[in-house]
Amino acid sequence: MRTCRPVALPVVLAALAGLLAGGTAQARPPEALACALQAAPAGLDARIADVIISRDPDRGRETLDAVRALTDRCAEDQFLTPKQRDAYYGYVIGRMGRDVIDERLAAMGLPSALIDQALDIGPGNANNPAEKVTEGDLRRVTAAMAGAGHDPARISADGWGLINAWIIATAQMFDALRDLD
Repeated sequence: MRTCRPVALPVVLAALAGLLAGGTAQARPPEALACALQAAPAGLDARIADVIISRDPDRGRETLDAVRALTDRCAEDQFLTPKQRDAYYGYVIGRMGRDVIDERLAAMGLPSALIDQALDIGPGNANNPAEKVTEGDLRRVTAAMAGAGHDPARISADGWGLINAWIIATAQMFDALRDLD
């Protein structure tokens, strides 16, 4: 039986770690968090997802710079400190990337809810910090996929890339939310 080896998460996380910093802030109302999501130009979310999936922030610099400009405008309206701006930037990257990656997973027949359940991530769950995501987490996802009737050996390399990207985007979004609380 041939299996596709998932991309190593530590490599992916290290690539994004330098891009995304945290700060502390007062809890923000949902409409403040939605500012950049609502103001984003069409297609920016897909470009963010592509950067997360590619694990190449240098190639995605133009996209990341566009997100920074967008989040800085919203952060200025919300009177965020520089550290809060960084956390908001991280939240928007995670949130927008997660939304697109969810659609791509669904198109491949891979339910993101199954990944969330296997790793206790997503809304209302533990959401371990990004630096605590391990190869063992991928084994739990593999077991959950198999248990739900999705043969892990039949998941393409692109599918595993999306699974890795989903985990990263989710961890990033919730890390940043913690930093904004």
